[in-house]
Amino acid sequence: MAELSLKARWENNSATIPALDLCSAIHTRVIIRDSRPTGGISRQYSFSKAGTNRERGSNMSAEKNIEKSTDSATQVTDFKEIRDITIIGAGPVGLAASFWAGMRETSVRIIDSLPIIGGQVTTLYPEKQIFDVVGHPQVLGQDLIELLKEQSMGQFDIPVHLETTAQLIAYEDDPDDREKKVVRLTTDRGDLLSRALLIAGGHGAFEPKKLPGVDLDPWEDRGLHYIVSEKSVFSDKRVVIIGGGDSACDWALNLLDTASEITLIHRRNQFRAHEGTAAQIKEAGESGKINVLTPFQVSDVSGDGRIERIVAKGGDEGELEETIDCDALLLQLGFKTHLGPMNDWGLEIEKNAIKINHLMETNLDAIWACGDITTFDGKLKLIATGFAEAAIAVAQAVHHIRPETKIQPKYSSNVGVPSG
Repeated sequence: MAELSLKARWENNSATIPALDLCSAIHTRVIIRDSRPTGGISRQYSFSKAGTNRERGSNMSAEKNIEKSTDSATQVTDFKEIRDITIIGAGPVGLAASFWAGMRETSVRIIDSLPIIGGQVTTLYPEKQIFDVVGHPQVLGQDLIELLKEQSMGQFDIPVHLETTAQLIAYEDDPDDREKKVVRLTTDRGDLLSRALLIAGGHGAFEPKKLPGVDLDPWEDRGLHYIVSEKSVFSDKRVVIIGGGDSACDWALNLLDTASEITLIHRRNQFRAHEGTAAQIKEAGESGKINVLTPFQVSDVSGDGRIERIVAKGGDEGELEETIDCDALLLQLGFKTHLGPMNDWGLEIEKNAIKINHLMETNLDAIWACGDITTFDGKLKLIATGFAEAAIAVAQAVHHIRPETKIQPKYSSNVGVPSG
């Protein structure tokens, strides 16, 4: 599950992440709400960095858009409030949706089953460069998330409930208008009420695929890694990477300036990575920068308390055998994804994705979806297109909540940013 995968990440990389590092934005204060039950209410934490009271124009200071808090945890009651929109997913598209909701002056909250903000970007490749986000020739995954946090939570009141899993939905009368309905979202931390629900959960829950034929469970937290949260973990280490797709090849190249040795093992002769990346791998292999073994498969892992060596067999009949000394084994075999409890909501599902129309509507009333968790004719699974889908979904949700409002938002260059 997502939580188990992330737990493996912290344990395997021996990293303890301070709360401030997880929650603070670049230029402004951020509110994170720990929604674990504490007498029926949540705790709100506010963090700030010195010298970051940057003005955004008249009446648009970030200070005015973030709830006041004391130096200690402040008790809040978001579980008792009805918000206009609840967003499921705190990844790039969920954060973008929360920004658009703020721009349309709607009340919004975010929930995510992971313990940190950023979704799969933060979990799987925080230190990888992303090259296809418009306006950024290249940007580190973690830097993109920080910018999105600043743009959304830094400007608007957006409670974020982490380690909170959506379980069930139900409809009930809106206490403020009996002719309308609100959506009751049941989570493992309590119930949340909103007038619209927006699902932006990336690929849904995910867990790494295991290496077939070899039991690697005993090596977890002993040199076995499924993801790279910090490149420094592999500093001056002999790293063996298993896989033939984009992630495996990308990390083989990205760790060249970090690891002392890199071996890339793939069970086929041809890599499934992007052609340009595969060409770089071939060049690095020919120059001796990367030890490329194809077609080979790992048959054994051994060591005294930690991984110290692996055995790989190759050739048409498995007649070839290589013993490789290593300090770290990085499995990049992909991830199994699933929608979890949302599978039982009555959503129309196609190939493990939520089917939507051109308005980002699902088949259920007052529920929209956007990002990689969705499918429709012509769908492109990119962060860039997810941002656009988020804008469309929010515009439609706002019009549903307030039919008198126009679907087309006003241009920010004319009106600026509303007070949060």
